[in-house]
Amino acid sequence: MATSQVQPDSLVTFTDTVDVDKPRFQQQPGLALAASKIFFSEKRWSIGGFGEFNYVPLQQNVSSDLGDLELYYSGLYRYATFFGYRLTDKLIWNSEFQLEFLHDREGNTHHEIVVEAFVDYLFADYLKGRLGFYPLTIGYVNNNDEPVMFYSVNRSEVERLITPSTWIEFGAMFYGNISKDWSYALGFSQGLSSQNFLGASWIRQGREIRLDVPRSIAVNPQINYHGVNNLTLSASGYYGNSGQGETVRVNDREEEIKGRINLTTAYAKYDWRTFRFVAVGTYGTLGDTEKIFQQTADTNEAGQVLGSNTFGYLFEMGNDILPYLRGRAHGARPHRSSFLFDSHEMKLSLFARYERLNTHHQVNPLLVDLPRVESNLHITTLGVNFNTKENIVLKANYQYRKNMSPSDPRPTSNIIETGLGFIF
Repeated sequence: MATSQVQPDSLVTFTDTVDVDKPRFQQQPGLALAASKIFFSEKRWSIGGFGEFNYVPLQQNVSSDLGDLELYYSGLYRYATFFGYRLTDKLIWNSEFQLEFLHDREGNTHHEIVVEAFVDYLFADYLKGRLGFYPLTIGYVNNNDEPVMFYSVNRSEVERLITPSTWIEFGAMFYGNISKDWSYALGFSQGLSSQNFLGASWIRQGREIRLDVPRSIAVNPQINYHGVNNLTLSASGYYGNSGQGETVRVNDREEEIKGRINLTTAYAKYDWRTFRFVAVGTYGTLGDTEKIFQQTADTNEAGQVLGSNTFGYLFEMGNDILPYLRGRAHGARPHRSSFLFDSHEMKLSLFARYERLNTHHQVNPLLVDLPRVESNLHITTLGVNFNTKENIVLKANYQYRKNMSPSDPRPTSNIIETGLGFIF
């Protein structure tokens, strides 16, 4: 897995980076590795990308009420290409075109096309700007979402169900370095759409790229501390309405749905020798859940009971054991490399992660007795990564899942996940 690196002066450790000699694998604030390629390219243009091929052999069939096939797929195939162009020394165009195909054991399939397109203006080290469709700077994995950047085959449930990664919106963002130890980001985006919310995945289904004029603007701040070597501390949030001007009839009168979202996240990441430790916490509230229930009933003929309070947290530790297996002979080994492997870049990482999350920590008293689909989970994941080179990884992990809610239709049996990922 990736470790930390020193960035150029213009970036001064704004976000987590990867310790490599090749500048194409450095990381620009708010973006993952392959997506950052244009910012470090010696040419005016760059092409990068990533791919994932995942398989869950023992996945069981679950209710379609979950809505999002990614939460219970048996096969996932994802490929993305990034194209960047340096318009001037300070103005940079970046874009992504991503294809995704998922299927389950029943033969249900889902195809999705994801597009990013934005420009960055690099005014100064303390002030840069981004405008367009871009990933929000929130949580940990949303800006580290390429397969070589996280251990598990899939993203954690905490950062899929509470913080809905990957999360892309249209908006404008300012970012930069306050000092050598502190950096920031402040974004303004179009906001989510409450009519698409589903109980089991909270606000996740509200992510949609819209080209209409937004009825409300959400604020997305982030602050980061890098004052200790190999340590990153980050806090971020998302605050805004999700009703988008929609109304519902309550007591014979039309009332606007605000659907206020207050979502706050924080993470700590520490690298020590061959070890990496990550802790993530997130807490969210959602207003007008009784109105959203009526809205979703009118729109989808099935009212969704959303949690008014949610929470999630995880602790993860990983260690590259290959140096210990090689011992002192590592330095004497000849360097061998090819398109698929590099003997000096190989890693064999074991990891463990514990997650706790609840999408319905609190429920509006008007809705508490209604049937609902919720995610109230304890999850322990044990796994292994084998990096044949720094940009190629083979993954496998075992999940022990304990369901605290009898109304959740997802299987509570343990599952095995396997995957292959790469970036270029």
